[in-house]
Amino acid sequence: MQSTNQTYRRSVSGTVGAGMKSVLGGGGRRYYELVHKVSSQYHKAGETQQIIVDAIEIGRDPKCQVRFDESFTTVSRRHAAIVRDGDNWKLVQLSQTNSTYLNGHKIQKEWYLQNGDEIQLSTNGPKLGFIVPQGDKGMVKSLGLTNRLNLFRQQALRPYKKALTALACLLVLVIGVGGYFLFETKQENRDLNNRIAEAQEQMAQEKQRMQETIDNLNSQNADLVADAEKRAKEISRLQQQVSDIKEQTAPTVSKKKVDNAAIDKCLPYVYYIQTMGFEITLPNGEVSRLQCGNEDVPAWCGTGFLLADGRFVTARHVVEGWYFWQDGNGVNESMALFNYIANNGGKVVAHFIAVSSSGSQIEFSSDMFHCDRSADQSGVLEDGGVMSLASPDAADYAYCRVSGTSGGLKYDRQKCRSLERGTNLVVLGFPLGLGANAIDDISPIYGSAIVAVDGLQQGSILTTDTNYESGNSGGPVFYTNSEGELVVIGIVSAYAGRNIGMIVPISVIG
Repeated sequence: MQSTNQTYRRSVSGTVGAGMKSVLGGGGRRYYELVHKVSSQYHKAGETQQIIVDAIEIGRDPKCQVRFDESFTTVSRRHAAIVRDGDNWKLVQLSQTNSTYLNGHKIQKEWYLQNGDEIQLSTNGPKLGFIVPQGDKGMVKSLGLTNRLNLFRQQALRPYKKALTALACLLVLVIGVGGYFLFETKQENRDLNNRIAEAQEQMAQEKQRMQETIDNLNSQNADLVADAEKRAKEISRLQQQVSDIKEQTAPTVSKKKVDNAAIDKCLPYVYYIQTMGFEITLPNGEVSRLQCGNEDVPAWCGTGFLLADGRFVTARHVVEGWYFWQDGNGVNESMALFNYIANNGGKVVAHFIAVSSSGSQIEFSSDMFHCDRSADQSGVLEDGGVMSLASPDAADYAYCRVSGTSGGLKYDRQKCRSLERGTNLVVLGFPLGLGANAIDDISPIYGSAIVAVDGLQQGSILTTDTNYESGNSGGPVFYTNSEGELVVIGIVSAYAGRNIGMIVPISVIG
């Protein structure tokens, strides 16, 4: 049956909006399946794709939800689309150069699909079977939440990854104070390095000219000798400039030997944090529990620590990762999905286990923690859905009170605000998961940093010569007091490049 509806147009409401309705259980929403009848780089012959959104595209473009590789030369980049129209679906021709066939017949513009139809992309091109499961098996809610979440990522978020990245960039610009400061700091260092390079180049040129003068005119009069001396003084002056610039770029610090005895006293109170699973409450009240270990369920690790007053402390992005869904690699699709749920009437709770070298174990959930969300920035998608983004800045902290523990780390609320440039800091944690070999083999890794400027910058402690990685997040940062003890002054938050780090001062938790 020929369709007479308006021409298809890709929209967020047809993908993200419809996908969310399916994730939420969908009430009476149904899905269909596409059966691949030939093998490609992305799908094997006989493989079935379950489609839960209202509009998908088929082709070679990376944004297409049903994608074919470049070896299928007669398949256009955006070849065809399948779009929901009320209770039906229709096949829409998109390509202007390659035809689309339905049950062997060429479609001119668009045509309604029936259960069992065969779609072919161009003459002798790949074929897809269109299947609508019957009865309750055809309802979206029969797929299970884990499967629906995975399909949502593939079919709803992935085509709009650039749009989500753009939204994240916009929110980062609004948040931007901390991150922008780090960029500016890096830019200043780069400018200083350029000035050093220019001075060194000038110095090399002067040396070359001087040597040529000496070689060619060594036997001539004293005026030439005087000129050579003058040039030598100029070189000396340039060298002094280089030396002065270097002194400006790197603080003079005394290298102290690591006090292993002081570190050993702290180790029992530094914990490896591992995500165990999630409890997802959808806006319709449906509750599902997802266990980590399934490749479709996100998982991460971090560091936390126990203070002497009984509070357990870590970074907010460790316990509420879905508010930090934009990272250096772009959009994290799983975290973006959780963010969407949390901001549109649902709730996301992560469950963790924390283990220390002493064998102490703490189980907790993200909703137990006190976090500061006041600076989060929100943006609205085309379908009206809201997404928010947090920034790794002075609000990147989380803490809760735990029972059944004793002892803890000493901390100093005042010192963290007045650290001097060049102060050596000790960092303990689990960079890249190292040090957490097994539940009974936990050994925090030593790291270090140097305070880059006096006091706080944009509310954070800025460090240079920063020696920590992902996995250190949420871990304790210490200074050494006059008694030789390690005292907590901050929480590992973020880093920029290879050297610059941001430490949240421990005073923020009161």
